Amino acid sequence: MIRIALFPAILFLVAASAAPVRAQEHLSFRGEIYSDYNYLIASPVDGEAGENGFGFRRARFTTDFTLSDRFDGRIRFQSTDDDTTSKGKPSIYIMDLFLRWKNVFGEGHQLTFGMFRPPIWWAAEAQWGYRSLEQTIQDRVGMASPRDIGIGLTGPINRSGSLKYAATFANNSEGKQETDKFKRFYGQLTWAPSEAIDLTAGSDYYRFDGGSTLAWNAYAGFDLEHARFGVEGFLSRRSFEAADLADTYRGVSLFANADISDKHRGVLRFDRVNRDDRGVKGHENWAIGGIAFVLDDRLQVVPNMVYVKRDLDEEASIMARLTVWATF
Repeated sequence: MIRIALFPAILFLVAASAAPVRAQEHLSFRGEIYSDYNYLIASPVDGEAGENGFGFRRARFTTDFTLSDRFDGRIRFQSTDDDTTSKGKPSIYIMDLFLRWKNVFGEGHQLTFGMFRPPIWWAAEAQWGYRSLEQTIQDRVGMASPRDIGIGLTGPINRSGSLKYAATFANNSEGKQETDKFKRFYGQLTWAPSEAIDLTAGSDYYRFDGGSTLAWNAYAGFDLEHARFGVEGFLSRRSFEAADLADTYRGVSLFANADISDKHRGVLRFDRVNRDDRGVKGHENWAIGGIAFVLDDRLQVVPNMVYVKRDLDEEASIMARLTVWATF
């Protein structure tokens, strides 16, 4: 992602808000905030149990713009608790910056150029529905960056639009400036046989200096009247030219959220990850559970608990959190 100074971002927002009414008809604005109070109940690290504090995990502001019936785009600014200035204060960076050519090869086919989401876990994230609590499994363990800089094509395969494709050719630079000659190829097929079922299967491949990585991913989601379920899995193999060893990474995630009442929703998820890193094996069990209190259409408060147990640690990590999720 491209980091920017705070002052230019403020100038952009002020200029946008002061634009003539007619110009604003071609702009739309939205934002999102995740914030927590967390308390570490148990930790494999001596002395860490009992640590607690308030903080935010994400704040972002999105502007979608329309140039014409054929062309549109997006610019999104974001700040997270992982990205700070030299003084430890939040920094702002560009998360999305792209132009899109609609109906480029016929109805529904879109060509996107710039910094955008490669086709990997977005269907699963939409079904999971609680990015405010945690990333989906591939994003959480770092199988790829949530943004890349390149060119992408999406569109329908059949007339009904139930079967779609997505392909991207990009830098594999995590949204940063390119520093080598290698590129990454992403591809995914999505099938929605009914309004209640979503299925995806995809792969990505990239070379690096001294080897290459080939990964596969799949997802199935089921949307009922008052509940949503999903299962997501991946398999990645990184090969090294100088040695007869490989880093094999695999994982599966099961998740669900269901309406308890009009204002309460239960959330539950379990991830299992196994890794054989050049002959050194390891695995992780990860789980989260919580109850979302829907205070408003744009505001939820979610008491939740996160459990992590790695085979190399004698004890599990258990964290209690109170998460606030607001959109505007």
